[in-house]
Amino acid sequence: MLDTVIKEIENAVGTDDFELIMEENIMKLKVEGVGIEAVTPLLELMERHPMDDFGIPGAIVHFVEQFYKNGYEELLIESVKRRPTMHTVWMLNRVMNGSENKNDYLEIMKEITERSDIEEVIKNSASEFMDR
Repeated sequence: MLDTVIKEIENAVGTDDFELIMEENIMKLKVEGVGIEAVTPLLELMERHPMDDFGIPGAIVHFVEQFYKNGYEELLIESVKRRPTMHTVWMLNRVMNGSENKNDYLEIMKEITERSDIEEVIKNSASEFMDR
C-alpha cells in the first residue's frame, strides 16, 4: 500500500495534477491508518526530487508533522543529512523554530551550507534560515 502511494505521488511530480494526486494519496495513508513508518519513504521521495515544490506546507508535510515530538524530528534530520532538498530544509527550519535546541539545528543548517554535493539554491536557503 505505502509503496503504491509513493509510486503514484512520484509519477505525478512536475505535472499539473501533482497537488491533487499528492493529497488523494496522502488521504489513502490516513484512511488506512498508516503511521510513522511512512515518514522515511515520503522524505526519500522528496530527496529524489530536491528542487520540486511539494506545497506550502503541502499534504506530505501535514502528514509527517503529525509525528512531531514522536520521532519525526529525528527522521527529518536523517533525511536532511542524506540529501537536503528545498522542501526538507524548509521543514527543518519549521522544526527549529519550535525547538529549545536551536543550536543543534543551526549546526545542521551550517553543515548544509558547507556541502559541495548539493545545489547552491539549497545551500542559500539554509544560509537564509541561519540568518533569521
